[in-house]
Amino acid sequence: MVRLVLALISGFSFVKYGLELLLQVRMKDEFARYGVPAFRSFVGVLEVLGGLAVLLGLAFSPLGAFGAAGLALLMILGLTVRIRIHDAPRLMIPAATFAAMNMALVILFLRG
Repeated sequence: MVRLVLALISGFSFVKYGLELLLQVRMKDEFARYGVPAFRSFVGVLEVLGGLAVLLGLAFSPLGAFGAAGLALLMILGLTVRIRIHDAPRLMIPAATFAAMNMALVILFLRG
């Protein structure tokens, strides 16, 4: 049950946020603020694919583990960027939470 709830939250959140990265102009400004404007579309695609992999992982656990591991890594890299640009700690909470959630999902998916 925990795996289902976490996978649904993570999967749908990353699909939604990844699509926002690809489609919304305000996200272009945000990635410019991070100092990595060229990576916006790439990160958006990775988030959509990772979110879909986590959702499909509910039927095929290895795919879910792979997607969750990728998303955890992406969030750790995102935290690194936020630390580098001296963002307020409160702005780092979502990335830290999703990193931890996806690390837990890797374990849950690998356990079957």
